[in-house]
Amino acid sequence: MQKLKQFITIIGSMNRGLGRISSFVLMLIMLFLCYEVVMRYFFNSPTIWVHELSGFSFAFYLALTGPWLLERKEHVSVDIVYSRFPPRFRLTADIIAYLVCLIFFVVLFWVGGKDMLHAFKINQHSYTVWGPPLGPVKLFVPIAAVLFILQALAGICDVIVKFREESAK
Repeated sequence: MQKLKQFITIIGSMNRGLGRISSFVLMLIMLFLCYEVVMRYFFNSPTIWVHELSGFSFAFYLALTGPWLLERKEHVSVDIVYSRFPPRFRLTADIIAYLVCLIFFVVLFWVGGKDMLHAFKINQHSYTVWGPPLGPVKLFVPIAAVLFILQALAGICDVIVKFREESAK
């Protein structure tokens, strides 16, 4: 039981830390876009890289904040229905939701990992004028999937701990 709680704490701390780091990525995106506006409208010299880099940075932001939101249980849910059921039913529903999440992200890891490896193998580049390599950007998909998988496993462990505490009452 102590090992489960320790695992939950470690994964939760990691995802909270990564979520905090991602707030700085949002500030970077804002700075990139402000730079573009100044260059375009004040110097009549638009950039070829800001919009695409902002999109890539947003992918990084999503890769870091998604598991953090899962840890905090702040994804979309139907609380009006969920809250009306007894605790054991809610815990069972949580286990089912985490298992579905786990299956989805294992598949995403597999497919995203294959796509990322292919992008590195063929040295895939974006089809824009800037044309940056896409391998590093596609790396965010399997990384995000691993973070989600770890958080889903921590969520399952948390439900197991709560089930045992509920049974002990």
